Amino acid sequence: MPSAGRKYRASEKREQTRQQNSAEIQAAAWRVFCSVGLDGANVRDIVKQSGLSPGTFYNYFRTKEAIFEVVAQNLFERLREATRAARARARDVDELVVIAYSSYLEFLQATEGALEFTDRNQHHLRSQLYPSTAIAGILQDLEQDLRRFIGRDAMSDEDVFLFASMIIAAGAEAVFSATRLPGVGPGALLAFLTKFMLRGLGAWVGAAREPAAEAIAPRLYANDA
Repeated sequence: MPSAGRKYRASEKREQTRQQNSAEIQAAAWRVFCSVGLDGANVRDIVKQSGLSPGTFYNYFRTKEAIFEVVAQNLFERLREATRAARARARDVDELVVIAYSSYLEFLQATEGALEFTDRNQHHLRSQLYPSTAIAGILQDLEQDLRRFIGRDAMSDEDVFLFASMIIAAGAEAVFSATRLPGVGPGALLAFLTKFMLRGLGAWVGAAREPAAEAIAPRLYANDA
């Protein structure tokens, strides 16, 4: 009869094999999704890239959409960790916004295939962004970071939430849109995003925007009361 120690080692080996197989399948899926996107991919492509059998694939994932979700969420989690660590260096709110965007763009550049993955899977990534626990975590992180520099007397909790949400939304859409603008590189994107978030439309037209907003808002929201 096998000893308890042998049982443990066998179980440990199976777990290591399971983790290795899952990692190989995810790495293969990443390469396929970066190359042809989710719409152009099929399970055969992923299986071939992984070097494993179709049966092994289906032991872990039922569809290509299922593994796409795992791969996308892993990317979001890594993005969260990288940008959170970078933002911790900020000394004021302006620097916080600059670092938030620069670390985000640097992460995409430094992660092999990330820009291609983003470009070829835009509509799928949009559907994954807001239900994502990782993106919800980034939103919470940004709210906490903003509160380091902005008191509640200066900005309400609701406004902080909206501002943090806009940082995320603007960053995502800027990267999605930049794929249609070949002349816009990371430096230009960073300049646009920081100008947009820190100075608003006044950065372009030089006008005082607040009085206009105060004049228009009552007409738009007269029924709120």
